[in-house]
Amino acid sequence: MQNETETAPEGACAVQPLWSVPVVARYLGRSQRWVWAQLGRPETEPGSIPHRRIGKAPRFFPEEIRQWVDAGCPPVAQLKAWRGRQ
Repeated sequence: MQNETETAPEGACAVQPLWSVPVVARYLGRSQRWVWAQLGRPETEPGSIPHRRIGKAPRFFPEEIRQWVDAGCPPVAQLKAWRGRQ
């Protein structure tokens, strides 16, 4: 009988899935509309959210969002500058 649970191939690293707008909105306790509005802000402005675009869809690294929140939600450019000093 075959094992029904999927496992990563040997030697592969476990990758945490990227978050979508609805997931980030739920995590932040905000509306999806609010998240979309913040995505339109330049990285240098307060309220900008760290993200990557895959095609046109914004995606978020969970750990990056957690670090951003822990840092007090600074502008993305400031967060990147802090990371560069580490």
